[in-house]
Amino acid sequence: MSEASASSATTSATVLEQADAERKQARRESWRLLRRRPGFIIGMVIVVFWLVCAILEKRITPYDPFTYTTKAKLAPSADHWFGTDKIGRDIFSRVLAGARDVLVVAPPAAVLGVSLGTFVGMTMGYFRGRVDLVLSRIVEAFLALPVVLVGLLVLSLAGTSSVLAAITFDSRKVLVIYVVALLFTPIVARTVRAAVIAERDLDYVTSARLRGESATFIMTREVLPNIAAPIVVELTVRIGYAIFTVSTLSFLGVGVQRPSPDWGLAISEGRDVLQAGIWWPVTFPALAIATLVIGVNLVADSIQAVYER
Repeated sequence: MSEASASSATTSATVLEQADAERKQARRESWRLLRRRPGFIIGMVIVVFWLVCAILEKRITPYDPFTYTTKAKLAPSADHWFGTDKIGRDIFSRVLAGARDVLVVAPPAAVLGVSLGTFVGMTMGYFRGRVDLVLSRIVEAFLALPVVLVGLLVLSLAGTSSVLAAITFDSRKVLVIYVVALLFTPIVARTVRAAVIAERDLDYVTSARLRGESATFIMTREVLPNIAAPIVVELTVRIGYAIFTVSTLSFLGVGVQRPSPDWGLAISEGRDVLQAGIWWPVTFPALAIATLVIGVNLVADSIQAVYER
């Protein structure tokens, strides 16, 4: 190897090490700023609380959330903090246990949707041309459809299918994950596409092309780290939307099924007695959904504010 080649290789290695050190320093600075934001702290406390409930489930509930405990439709009291539902199950226990089904379905759906959307969006934004044109038309077609309506249609058809009608309780959750993820994919793809277009003609991408790097290498090793911020923000936002979407599908009867203490399903089951003045079977699961979504959104807003500073 000539001295010029050796010098060039050493310089390139030094530049890469310096860039890596700068990225690490930026991540440390972002984490330091996040910890100072009250919204982030409050949001994380809420999210961690529901995560603990989801993990421990029956081990922290005062009563079995699946079985009859006492008289039906009892108002909130010292024995039953949130009252009992129309068949005598303790609502406080079911609200705590209901976090499990929501958090088992919603975050994986958001992660899968963001992953698929990132792949599609990077493909569209990097290659442009006919690839971008075809995929953009498909994405726009899906974006024109209401998310909940499409999910309702797909899961309703799955329920009437002779093959899918026999799926187990856990398999139903997996199906909901896939459906919600596919619904989120075009939304994320549009955001990632815009971020990639802003990066694809910059000097570092041009230099990688001149070095003869493959498109896969450039997208994953060069472009992806530089668009990580909007992807992380999109992920946190999509988790909040996924919680709401999963609960809505359960409320409509096509999501998680009985005997799950899922919050959306609990609201659906309790609405029959709402007109009789029995408000607690609906109110407390609704508040649980609201607090979790608010917690996730507080975290998402804090991350977005730090990355866009």
